[in-house]
Amino acid sequence: MATKAGLLSVLSAVLLVGLPWLLGWQVPDYRPSQFISELGALDTPNRSMANGAFFLIGAFWMGAVEAVRKQLEPKPMDPFIRFGVIAFAASYIGSVVFPCDAGCPVEGSASQWVHNTLLWVLYAGAMVAVARMPIAVPPLVSRALKMLMLLTFVMLQWTAIYRDWAPGYWQRGYEAFFVIFWLLWVLPMTFSNRDSKAAR
Repeated sequence: MATKAGLLSVLSAVLLVGLPWLLGWQVPDYRPSQFISELGALDTPNRSMANGAFFLIGAFWMGAVEAVRKQLEPKPMDPFIRFGVIAFAASYIGSVVFPCDAGCPVEGSASQWVHNTLLWVLYAGAMVAVARMPIAVPPLVSRALKMLMLLTFVMLQWTAIYRDWAPGYWQRGYEAFFVIFWLLWVLPMTFSNRDSKAAR
């Protein structure tokens, strides 16, 4: 039987990867090559649905982090992983409060400015967390995957200015890397901890 941490992690991953695609199908003229946050932009159709989805994604990831922290007790959870993921989750919740303007431009309203600065810094928390995650693959493979994720994040910054480079795909790639690393770290660890506790 899977642990609470494992179940929450899988569910959070499904929500993060799946909900933006589902929402995108509901918005006329929206393309996956656009930023995910454009789904909740001001004056966007079904914006309230997107806000609910963003809040749900953030809340579930915060719950997953807390469940993993408890699963690891009495061993402490790496603070860079813990607070990196919390920051990433907070960026989704924050996008409900500070939505981007239509098209998520580089410059715009006060809400757009907060979205492009504070929320973007929080969004980088996923990269910080992944940098500290040990996964059960050869070290060279782990480093290569982390470098690819970093490259994806750098390209995401580039495409915020040069929109012809399809920022939405880079953003989805960044989140996919995060999900893969999280599951590769959490699932073996949670099952291992469960088995060790059961043997006592």
